[in-house]
Amino acid sequence: MDWTALRATKEADIQQRAATPLSEVTPSIRDFAQFVTTQKQELGLIPALKRVDPDTGQTWPELDIVALAQACDDTEAGAIGVYTEPSVFGTSSDDMRAISERVTTPLFALDLVLHDSQVHHARLCGADAILLWAGAVDAPTLARLMTTARSIHVAPVVMARTPDELRLAIAAEGFIIGLASPDGTLDTAHVSALATQVPRRKTIISLDELSTPEEASSLLGKVDAALVSQDVLDTADVEGSLTELMKWGSD
Repeated sequence: MDWTALRATKEADIQQRAATPLSEVTPSIRDFAQFVTTQKQELGLIPALKRVDPDTGQTWPELDIVALAQACDDTEAGAIGVYTEPSVFGTSSDDMRAISERVTTPLFALDLVLHDSQVHHARLCGADAILLWAGAVDAPTLARLMTTARSIHVAPVVMARTPDELRLAIAAEGFIIGLASPDGTLDTAHVSALATQVPRRKTIISLDELSTPEEASSLLGKVDAALVSQDVLDTADVEGSLTELMKWGSD
C-alpha cells in the first residue's frame, strides 16, 4: 500500500471529523496486543478487508464484507483489519462498525490517523487498534495521539518504513511497531532488516500484505503478525486459505 498517497486524502477527512460532535466513546474491551503478540514463535495473520485494491485495480463490488469478517472470525486469525478510506479501498468506517457488531476478534482500522478526532471516530466505529505513522507527524503529535488512543484502550500501531522512522517509533515508546517497505510492496528482506533493530520485547506487525507461503515462511521468527488480503478476498474457503499460510508461518 502506498501510504504516502493515502496521507494526501486525509486532510478533508480530518476537517470533517474535527467539526463533528462526538458522543461518549466507550473504551475497547478487545485486547488487540494480546491477540497479535506471538513472541515471534509463530506468524499471526491479520486478514485485511477491502473492496478495491488500489495497487492492482482489482475490485470485489459484490463482496459481503460482514459475512467475510465472520468467516475470518471463525479462524485462528489474531485480528481483522478493515481499510476505512472509501475513496481508495471501497470500504469505510461504516463497514467496520457493522463488522464490529458481529465478530469477537479485535479490529484494526487500516487508515492513517493524524488527528485526535480520527482516534475517537475510529473507536466509535469499533476499532480496537489504529495506525499511526512515525514519518507523518512530529514527535509531540505522535505522543499525543498515542496517549489519546490508550486513554480509550485502543492499541496504537506505530508504522515505520525506514531506519530513521523506526528510531522515531521506538523513541515514542510504541509497544506495537508496524513495519512497511518504502514502495508499498512487501520486501521481506527490508522488513526483516528493520525487525532486527526493534527491541525483542516489542510486538512487530508487517503491514505490507503477504500473498505466498514463502513470504510467510521468510517472516517467521522476525515479526509477530502480518497482513494478508488477496488470499482472503479471492477464496470461498477462508479457513483453508489462512490455514495454509499459517502452516508456513509456524514451521
